[in-house]
Amino acid sequence: MLWNAFPGGKGAHFYNIWDGQRRLDAFRTKLNTDLRQALALLADGKLVPHVAARIPLTQVGEAVRLAESGTVVGKVVLVP
Repeated sequence: MLWNAFPGGKGAHFYNIWDGQRRLDAFRTKLNTDLRQALALLADGKLVPHVAARIPLTQVGEAVRLAESGTVVGKVVLVP
């Protein structure tokens, strides 16, 4: 309930991937709708991810260590 008490009427929603196995069609429809909305916000510049580091895929071990270290703010992105 607290996740939906953000200022301006904003809230949060979490996906239960196990629930998707029981109601697969409804899950896929909701996920598709939400992903389209999130990607549109990203494309419009209204959603800006915070990237802490970009690390080559060949250094995946280092990326995992960094992500798990608790020393970074933002996401660690693997670059192919």
